[in-house]
Amino acid sequence: MIRRALTRLCSSAPLGLALAASASAQSAGPSPGAIVNAAEHAVHDDSAGTVEARWRAAAARNPADREATLGLATLARETYDFARAESLYAVLLAGQRNPPDAWTVQARLGLYRVSNSRGDKRRSDSLLSVAISEARRVGDREAEIAALVGFTNTRSFAVTALFATMDTIARLLPPGDSRDRAEYLCRLGVYKGVGGSSEASDLVERGTAMARRAGERRLVGHCLEGYGLVQSLQGRNDSALAVYDSAARYLGATHEHAGLARLESRRSDILQAYGRLGEAKVALRRILVEAGIARNRQRVANAYGGMGMLALRVGDLPTAAAYFDSAAALNDSLGEGEGGMIARQNRAEVLAASGDLPAAEKALEETLDEAHQGKFLEDEFIARQRLARVAMRRRDWDGAARQLASADSMARSHGLDEVRGNLVYDRGLLALGRGHFDEAQRLFSGFLAGTAPDDRLLRYATRTRLAEVWAKRGDLGRAEREMSEANGDLESWRAALGADDLRRYAYAATALGEYDAQGPAAAVIAALAAGGRANAALTLAEQRRARTLADRLNQADALRETSEPGVLHRDHGATAAEIVAAMPDDSTALLEYVAGSEGVPTTLFVVTRGGVEAHRLPPADSLAEPVARFVALLESSQPGDALAASLGRAVLGPVAALPAGISRLVVVPDGPLHRLPFDALRLPGGGLAIERWAFGLAPSAAVATVLRRPREPEAASDAPRVLALGDPAFAGERAGGLLREAETFRGAFDAHGGLPRLSASGGEVRDVARYSPGQAVVRLRQDASEAWLKHASLAPFSVIHLATHALVDESSLARTSLALAPGSGEDGFLSPADLAALRLHADLVVLSACRTAGGVMVAGEGMQGLTTPLIEAGARAVVATQWRIGDRSTVRLVDDFYAGLGRGLSAADALRAAKLGALERGAPAGEWAAFTVVGDPLVRVPLREPASGTKLPWIAGAGVIVILGGYLAARRRRKAGALSAA
Repeated sequence: MIRRALTRLCSSAPLGLALAASASAQSAGPSPGAIVNAAEHAVHDDSAGTVEARWRAAAARNPADREATLGLATLARETYDFARAESLYAVLLAGQRNPPDAWTVQARLGLYRVSNSRGDKRRSDSLLSVAISEARRVGDREAEIAALVGFTNTRSFAVTALFATMDTIARLLPPGDSRDRAEYLCRLGVYKGVGGSSEASDLVERGTAMARRAGERRLVGHCLEGYGLVQSLQGRNDSALAVYDSAARYLGATHEHAGLARLESRRSDILQAYGRLGEAKVALRRILVEAGIARNRQRVANAYGGMGMLALRVGDLPTAAAYFDSAAALNDSLGEGEGGMIARQNRAEVLAASGDLPAAEKALEETLDEAHQGKFLEDEFIARQRLARVAMRRRDWDGAARQLASADSMARSHGLDEVRGNLVYDRGLLALGRGHFDEAQRLFSGFLAGTAPDDRLLRYATRTRLAEVWAKRGDLGRAEREMSEANGDLESWRAALGADDLRRYAYAATALGEYDAQGPAAAVIAALAAGGRANAALTLAEQRRARTLADRLNQADALRETSEPGVLHRDHGATAAEIVAAMPDDSTALLEYVAGSEGVPTTLFVVTRGGVEAHRLPPADSLAEPVARFVALLESSQPGDALAASLGRAVLGPVAALPAGISRLVVVPDGPLHRLPFDALRLPGGGLAIERWAFGLAPSAAVATVLRRPREPEAASDAPRVLALGDPAFAGERAGGLLREAETFRGAFDAHGGLPRLSASGGEVRDVARYSPGQAVVRLRQDASEAWLKHASLAPFSVIHLATHALVDESSLARTSLALAPGSGEDGFLSPADLAALRLHADLVVLSACRTAGGVMVAGEGMQGLTTPLIEAGARAVVATQWRIGDRSTVRLVDDFYAGLGRGLSAADALRAAKLGALERGAPAGEWAAFTVVGDPLVRVPLREPASGTKLPWIAGAGVIVILGGYLAARRRRKAGALSAA
């Protein structure tokens, strides 16, 4: 523990030692140390301009003026102009005499500080070795002190060697108060604090007081930072954060950007440990800013590592992997062996969390070897601990026990008592896996008792495991209470995270050795459901559903306090009783899935007005690969009947027993089932699911209930009600659509740049406008622009139809967007954040583009892509697609869908009618099964089916040119769908 902390400490920049005038000055003018001191104070005190002008004038008169050259070099270094500083130091060294003198020693010290600020430790070490030797040779005690302090900064000392060096510094210090002695006391106190010495705080306090008396503001800031570190090492993190705030004021006032970057790194470590991730994210961003100003690449690497840990803690695995890869590469380039190894070790955690256990095990074995070779004891301990967790994932209980025993033995022999305590949770997991429930209960209970009340994520993980223990022991009442309290802990933590993007990942967050955030909870829910507690199990499941989306709806006043049944509970989701009471009619059933993994069964809740039933299904991870193959077959228009039948039995088997009067299914999917086209499955009797039911998706039962509530109209009856954007003019547009023989897909970004034109989408949106005669706005080409959509008043529109290209990345929201025409300062790509920022009052948004129902799967929150932001923005339902759709083949289905809406059908029923029409025409499932409705599938919109041959009445956007030709005359009425209005 001491060695690891010293490594971290010694990798930091120096505490700001500035040299006083050299007692051994060889001339009547200022000594080299005095010149350095004057230049540093000029920067600290905002008088650098005046001092620089004087030295520049002196250098102009005499280019060989070493006083001016050293002064200007120091000013450049202090203001992070490292290229100029290096150049000026080189001038001083170019004419170096033999033996060297005090000027060349200061030049080497200056180059050391530049290298250290840049994070180049190998060069720093080399420069310091020469500087110490030369300082002793010329008898410059002040320079020797500075070099020795730097030496403790850049080397990973054994404890005895570190304090021997500090003793040498003490012997060199002159008696009485001085700036050098103040820094020595502060640094000695920090080093002793790392070792747990009781005198650490007193030493730092004495050094801080001495720095104040000397008027050394920057040094006061560094000493306060050291005092905060001592407080943190002694377990007083709240005090440490307060001290860091004071230190930041001194460092900021003296323009110490490198020191601020280091301080924010320490602050971030505490905040992450407390689970205050929103504040930690702010601190990490500050590191990047301050390190960028200071040009300190090591601090940038530290920030990357911190960002990676932040993303890993909340389950954002792609982001975590990218940050750890960047941290490893940067640390390696700087010669930071341990830093690179730690980044690779954390990268292995990403592999384990993603389920690639062989790759994770191999990476951990490699970092274990690195840690052993480098004598990084705590890192070696962590590698063994993580290898034990991977073994437990494989159910290799004996292998896990061996790794835990090795980790414990190593920690015990090297005095790492603090980290040994972390093994208690792992031993609890091992006991639970082996079926030793009494031992598991004892270990988890003891661990929970020692966990701080505000460490909500850790408490949640422990309580969930305790709930699992109680469930496996058959005490379902205790399991239910423990799970409910665990959810309360996590909800309190989630609400305090600060940033929306962090809250979105809260239920995907993991602690300690947990890789599957949902797995333990799914096991408890399955046990309760199997034990006849279906209502309690469903209530617990709803507590974990779409909470961030619910927050946003609440902020928009969609969740008002009311006595109406079925209103979303503000704190913990909806109860089973509320869900049952909110069922809209006897024709609708709600299916809510809780995905199980690693042998845990999936639980299916079927909710009707008659109550809640629970069914046991196969583990969801066993369905992931068949679901992916089924979707791939449908998208490529190949038959997938065998998979349709097997998946239908696995996922919808129990639903087949529903009464014949149930005609609609509202599905709340989970895990890989988010990507499953339910209506393309085959039922045990052989028919397609779409032939029996209309389907819709909802983020949670509670959110669907809220979206279903009536709301006051915001538009006058004669105002436009339909907005349709299509055939946008893309930057670098290529010919496509109807101009080509092959179909253009609405998500096909060209490999050589540019998007193909979607000519058929223009006809599609003109056709949509027919369903709102006199109340439609159609915008085509340049008028179908991002800028217009973002700045127009959208509240009057009840239906918004967007026919365009989309790019949906299933690993990152940052690479997900909807394409419209660029211009007016916009690039034409609407991100999820852009969509969420729209102000909508729409009943329905139709995204007629590829894969718009897809996105990043986030445990608890569901699919995060383009649909959720639109619901956040105010849409009640969104029609989207699960895979590629063609430009021409889409038009017919969309027209049939709107025809159903015009007949008064709900969105789900109208979509079913359109799909049945496609089925009758012989269209493959790939053309119709991609479409789904998300949100409130039962929403109805005020459209009217136009008479055959009706002219197109619409309100055009400025500059829109419509070429009708024989388009309308050629259209004919579509067949009525199979469903009548409910």
